Amino acid sequence: MAVEVTTGATFQAGVPQPLFETRISGQFVAFAVTANGQRFLVPSPMSEARSSPATVVINWMAGIRR
Repeated sequence: MAVEVTTGATFQAGVPQPLFETRISGQFVAFAVTANGQRFLVPSPMSEARSSPATVVINWMAGIRR
């Protein structure tokens, strides 16, 4: 949520506006914000249809030619 704020002799806050929508529920959600405040990293559940297997490469340094 974002709120326009006016400061001075008194503090005034405007009407909250959503910044973006997510597919998560709950009152508290952990998230990260970039240093410039332009991007947010928010965990999002994946649907079963979109999931794909993970590939783990063991001893990958052996495959690099020196």
